[in-house]
Amino acid sequence: MIDQENGPGAGSTRPWSGEGLATLEVTGNDARSTLEAGLRAVLTLAVAPVVDPPHYGRSTPIRGEGDDLANLFADMVDDLLGQIESYGAGVHDVVVDGVLRRDGGGYVGWGYASGTLEPVALGEVPRLLGTPEVSDSGNQGIVLRASLQRP
Repeated sequence: MIDQENGPGAGSTRPWSGEGLATLEVTGNDARSTLEAGLRAVLTLAVAPVVDPPHYGRSTPIRGEGDDLANLFADMVDDLLGQIESYGAGVHDVVVDGVLRRDGGGYVGWGYASGTLEPVALGEVPRLLGTPEVSDSGNQGIVLRASLQRP
């Protein structure tokens, strides 16, 4: 099992360029916090943040699998973006509950997206551009970098 400390991930995003590209870079203490910070950055780029979101306690699951953390993140992003396609701006937050190593190698991760989950149109949802990069910086934590592209 991957360490699941509750330490927050930190990161930054570059806003959308004129060509419809945006990037994110996040760092976490462990795989769970890094993936969560990355998914929250994707949510921020895909859906304009709600200043004071209503809390209706509704959630929808997200899940992913991958041979490494980069592919796990990509699969979880695809699942999150699918939920955003369904609920649009009704998605306000995302949480990663756990990350496990699979017996045959690789990882599985799961969590949920939450909010009103009332379908609110957004237009077209961005997509991950290429494969994310993940590096373990030892004492600095796990660093994840990814790019998104608007259709």
